[in-house]
Amino acid sequence: MRLFKRRSEPVEVVTEPEETAPEPTLPEPPAADADGRRSVADEKEYLLSLVTPLPAFGMYLLDAWGTAVCEDIITDNNLPDDDLVAVAGYAVRADDLAGAGAGEVRLQVRAGDKARKPGSAVRVRQGQPLPEGMDAVIADRDAELDDQALTVTHPVKLGEHVRWSGSEARAGVPIMRSGERLDARNSALLALAGVDRVLARPRPRVVVLSVAEEEGHTDVESPLLASALKSDGVQVWRVSNASGTDRELQDLISDQLIRADIVLVSGDLDDAGQLTRVVAAMGLMDVADVALEPGGRIGLALVGEDEIPLILLPDDPVASYVEYQFFVRPLIRKLMGAPVVNQPVTRCIAGGELRGREGTVSVRLGTVRTQEGEKVVVPLGSPDYPRLTDLVSADALVVLDETGPVISLGERVGCWLLDD
Repeated sequence: MRLFKRRSEPVEVVTEPEETAPEPTLPEPPAADADGRRSVADEKEYLLSLVTPLPAFGMYLLDAWGTAVCEDIITDNNLPDDDLVAVAGYAVRADDLAGAGAGEVRLQVRAGDKARKPGSAVRVRQGQPLPEGMDAVIADRDAELDDQALTVTHPVKLGEHVRWSGSEARAGVPIMRSGERLDARNSALLALAGVDRVLARPRPRVVVLSVAEEEGHTDVESPLLASALKSDGVQVWRVSNASGTDRELQDLISDQLIRADIVLVSGDLDDAGQLTRVVAAMGLMDVADVALEPGGRIGLALVGEDEIPLILLPDDPVASYVEYQFFVRPLIRKLMGAPVVNQPVTRCIAGGELRGREGTVSVRLGTVRTQEGEKVVVPLGSPDYPRLTDLVSADALVVLDETGPVISLGERVGCWLLDD
């Protein structure tokens, strides 16, 4: 029997408002000028800030060839460990041959303990340790042996034909610095130190994709860009003339992300174009006008779960190539972990008048000739409408800065020499 009957009081449930994560955004872009354009230097630094070097791992020397190592490599021992004979001949004491310049000096070829006697020589072969007590080597061609008597007619310097211990590298001193590029000669030095693998970053995997919005479009940008990437030491795949509906294009780009560290896309960069519309729906995107001609418009997006960088370049071969040199190559170098440095500038004599445009980095195509020991750059084609054939003939980009200089015939101008 219930003794009490009590109505339960309603319990007020207080729920904390859920904190919504802020929408991801790209970093604040650089300021634009009065014409809505970003400077070339600002845009380059902005793009570089959006990518990070690829993670490093241990690689065999041959696999790491051409990449930047990610560690200081220090040998524990002197290289070589011992004093070594550099040429086949006779090990001697330089003091015993001090008088050889005035006439012949005869030495006795001995072995074992007898070789310790003054006036002795020891038969040696290239690469063997230098016998104890000896400090120089006479090459076979510089001495005559008659029975066990060795005749020498010229003095021998201390250390001649000897590879002293530590002459290649000293113990505890780096034989290769982090950030240095591994080449054939460095590989040989590392092999001498007994190093068979290094900590290095892999070659970036790059997909080059051309988007064709018009039927019959001839794709010249993707072969051009893929070849430029190949010459910079990356692994390249090329997809030419991608087309179709927005969904088909999005699926095609998504399919490339699994094999790419960066995707390079050429196409129409107009705000209302299919390429920018599709990419904007796939991730964070920034498309900007840049004070650069030819070129002047470039985009970057971070797409997919891994936020793969996707670089958007114009569908014009000369403009896309110029933007590759200014913006894409530094990005590739950063992915590789190599120092991102400015392109080396060669001062050439102008073989014709060149006019820049104030507020704009103006790039002209040129061919370099050597006249009387001087490099002379001759402008090619029209500055307003550079042709692909002019680019093919060019071996230099003439770079005119934002001051809008006028370079007269015979004056010096800065050039980027092309080596791809």
